[in-house]
Amino acid sequence: MNAEIIAVGSELLLGQIANTNGQHLSKELAALGISIFRHTVIGDNTARLHEAITEAEKRADLVVLTGGLGPTEDDLTKDVAAEHAGRKLIEHPPSMKSLTQFFEEREWR
Repeated sequence: MNAEIIAVGSELLLGQIANTNGQHLSKELAALGISIFRHTVIGDNTARLHEAITEAEKRADLVVLTGGLGPTEDDLTKDVAAEHAGRKLIEHPPSMKSLTQFFEEREWR
C-alpha cells in the first residue's frame, strides 16, 4: 500500500510553523508498512485543496489530510473533504464527549 499526505495551512507555506504532523504521520505509516510516496502542502484555498485530493487519489491507495481542522474561518479541510466525498458533516455526540474529556484531562483549552 502507498500513501500520500496532504498538509493544509498557509502558515506551513509561509514558514511560520513546521510540518510536524507530516513527519509524525510518515513515521507511523512507515511502521505499519505503508510507503509514503509524496507529501503535499496546500494553503488555505478550497479549489487548490480539491485539486490536490483529486490528484492524490490517482497516485495513492491512501490519502491522509492533516491541518486546517480547527475552529477558525480559514480551517477548511473537513468541509472540503466532506464535499469531495459527497458527504455531509455531522456531529457524533459520543466522539465529541470523548474528545472533550481528552482535552479537559490535559487542561488544553
